[in-house]
Amino acid sequence: MRTAWLIAGLASLMAGLAACAPTTSGGLASGFSAVPAPADFTPREPSRPELSGYIAEGDGFSLELTFHEGPGGGVEISTIIHMAGAAGLLSPAFDMAEPWLAGGVRRFEGGMSRDGDVTLILQPGPCAIGDMRYGHFAALEIDGRSYEGCARETGPYPLWTHEIGEFLPAIEACRADSAVSSLAHVRGAGERRVSLAYRDGDSQIVRFEYPGNGRFDCTYTGQGVRWRAVSDHEPALPGEGDPFYLPGRMPEAGEGCFLYERVRGADGRTLGALAHDGCAVTPIG
Repeated sequence: MRTAWLIAGLASLMAGLAACAPTTSGGLASGFSAVPAPADFTPREPSRPELSGYIAEGDGFSLELTFHEGPGGGVEISTIIHMAGAAGLLSPAFDMAEPWLAGGVRRFEGGMSRDGDVTLILQPGPCAIGDMRYGHFAALEIDGRSYEGCARETGPYPLWTHEIGEFLPAIEACRADSAVSSLAHVRGAGERRVSLAYRDGDSQIVRFEYPGNGRFDCTYTGQGVRWRAVSDHEPALPGEGDPFYLPGRMPEAGEGCFLYERVRGADGRTLGALAHDGCAVTPIG
C-alpha cells in the first residue's frame, strides 16, 4: 500500500510522545462510554511492542493490527483476529481504505477467501471496556456480522491523542476559564487549537495555540486551572502539534491544509476534530 497516508501516517505514529500505558484505574471518568466487559475479559497485550499499530477488542473479538516495512520499502499491515468460540485465528490481508480519513474515520478493509470481507473502523473518543480506557471506538465487520468495542494505539511512540478521552475534561475546563480570564483578549485572533496534553504528577497540562498570538499552557488540577504564556523561544515539546485538536467542531473537508478525524462522544455526537498536517503529504502513484 503506497499512498499519501503511508508517508504521513507512519511518520506520525513514530513521532509522538513517549508511550503511556493505558489507564486501568484512576484518571477522569467523566464522559467515557463503557462497553460491557465479558466475565473472562483480559486486555490483549501487543505481540510486537516495537511496532506501531492498534489493538481493538470488545465482546466476542480481539484484534491486533501492526504496521511494518515491506520488502519494497512501503508499509504493510499485519492483522490477527481472535473470535470467541473460534478454533483458530483469522489473518485477513488489510489495506487502508482510500481516501484516508474519509468521513472523519480510519477505515481498514480486507478479505479472506473463507470468511468474506472484513472491515475495521476506528474513531477517536472516550471509549472504555470496564475499567480499561481506550482512545478509539472500534467497529469490526466480518462477512456481514458486526462487532463493537474499543481500540488503543500501540508502539513505542503513540500520538499524544491516544488517550484523548482522559484529557477532554481538562480541555473543557481550560476553554471555559479562557472565556472569562485575562486570556479572553486573544479570542478574536484566530481559532484556538490544542497542540498537546500530558500529565505532570497529579496535574494535566493542556497547551493551546492561538495562531498569531502564541502558545499558552493551562494546568488543570481538578480544583481549578492556571495559565502560563509559553515563550516564543521555547522549543516545541515532543509530539506538539501532531496532531492538533480542534474542540467543538468538525471542519469541512479541504479546509486549511489538514486532514480531519472526527472525535466523538459517548452518545455519538461530535466533540471536535483531530487535524493532521496534510501539507507535507506527497502522493505516490
